[in-house]
Amino acid sequence: MQQFEIIVKNEKAKSYNKIALINLLLNFVIFSFLLFYYEFQMIALSSILALGLYVLLRWYVFKKQQATQFFDEFVFFIPAMCWFGFRSYALMIILILMGFLFKFSMQKIKFVFSRQSVIKTNFPKKEFDWNLFSNVVLRDNILTLDFKNNRLIQAEIEEPEKIDQQDFNDFAQSKINKEENILS
Repeated sequence: MQQFEIIVKNEKAKSYNKIALINLLLNFVIFSFLLFYYEFQMIALSSILALGLYVLLRWYVFKKQQATQFFDEFVFFIPAMCWFGFRSYALMIILILMGFLFKFSMQKIKFVFSRQSVIKTNFPKKEFDWNLFSNVVLRDNILTLDFKNNRLIQAEIEEPEKIDQQDFNDFAQSKINKEENILS
């Protein structure tokens, strides 16, 4: 069964990483400020150490193991657990939710083109029938999904050398032409 898997670049990843960095720095500053209050000193010091260890671990993973991004969802989960120590449950819940949103937003955006349909596999998963498209083209490392309802998805693909553009375009055109013939 012929099928193509195409991963497109997440154009918003840099913005999400900036948000994660701002979150980390803001929590670090707040925990540093709380060091000046005697009743919070131990928890604040533990929180700063936890954040410091997290940054060192991520730096090691990023440099030595060639991770694709510096931050992961724990940039939100670790401060959330620290706020649990301060008994600030609202902040803890907000940071946990932000961590899950960060995890979902940083997933690779992958499309699987099969004989039956086109599936976007990351969260939220979507399946599109071929009869919804007026055109599907891969040209100059840009994937274009043109829907019949005038919706358009265009994105640069990762690892363009893994996909033969001509084979993909022939496959997509055959599926679109087949669906048009069935509807006629």
